[in-house]
Amino acid sequence: MGPILTRTIIASIVGIASVSSGTTISIRPDADAFVRSQAPTSNYGGGGALSVSGAAAVNGSGQQNGAFDTLMRFSMSDAVSTLDAALGQDWIVTGARLVVTEMAIPDSEIFNRGVGQFEIFWIGSDNWIEGTGRPNAPTNDGVCWQDLPAILNSNVVSLGVFTNAAANAQISFPLKLAEQLMVDLRSGGEVSLYLTAVSPDMGFTFNSRNFGNTNAQPFLEFSAVANPRATINSIVFSNLNAIVSFDTISNWNYCVLSADKLSGPWSNAFTMPAQLTNGHASFSEAAPHSERYFKLKVSPGNTSSEF
Repeated sequence: MGPILTRTIIASIVGIASVSSGTTISIRPDADAFVRSQAPTSNYGGGGALSVSGAAAVNGSGQQNGAFDTLMRFSMSDAVSTLDAALGQDWIVTGARLVVTEMAIPDSEIFNRGVGQFEIFWIGSDNWIEGTGRPNAPTNDGVCWQDLPAILNSNVVSLGVFTNAAANAQISFPLKLAEQLMVDLRSGGEVSLYLTAVSPDMGFTFNSRNFGNTNAQPFLEFSAVANPRATINSIVFSNLNAIVSFDTISNWNYCVLSADKLSGPWSNAFTMPAQLTNGHASFSEAAPHSERYFKLKVSPGNTSSEF
């Protein structure tokens, strides 16, 4: 599999910073809303808070308010030029995380409380409407609980299971770099996330994009680096040995895989941990067969790409 090449577009850029010769960009949502099971036709897209809750959770008075789910959408319309300018026109995404500010004691009794697990999904549907409803004044002009079956009927991919903190603090959730998420980034369109409870008694409330303090609003953060474009320079066969040579770029791990057939199975033949400077590497492997295949795998941090 080749590297995940991204031409990501983003709007509402919160910040840009260089990290290990890469770039990190933060994006605020252009729409977000929570929905609740006990008010299946009500919209709450205009409020200052979002919530994820299990059906058995209770509020501060010990009352159950039913299950809550949250939808968030991020526009990727301006990022290609930003990342092209910083890294050149060939770069890859190496990390993504959702950052929110949790409220341990929500102002409204509509919100449940409790520590527990919830799951974040990438969803293929981006055409839901945020609406203008609030906890104390719901409307019917946007997404509501009864719309979820249609919204989730498209492609849905888990980006991880997480736990809230039940504290007044900023909290971040590192997201799995699923291929569907990367395709959305490359297309330069919209990226929608769906948050739903795993633990039945958890209640997680956090600030929305409508919260008054912009520093406490949620954002999606992506890290990208210039594509290392690692290639095997030469393979020389001598005395039933294969000598494989390749160039290396600093801050990347390298692994050469080998196989007797192009279809595999492939096995690790040589590994080289990340170095502080660019360089060159080579290794020798016994190759008594008439054919031997090699490929190079590069891994920055917790992601990997094969070339």
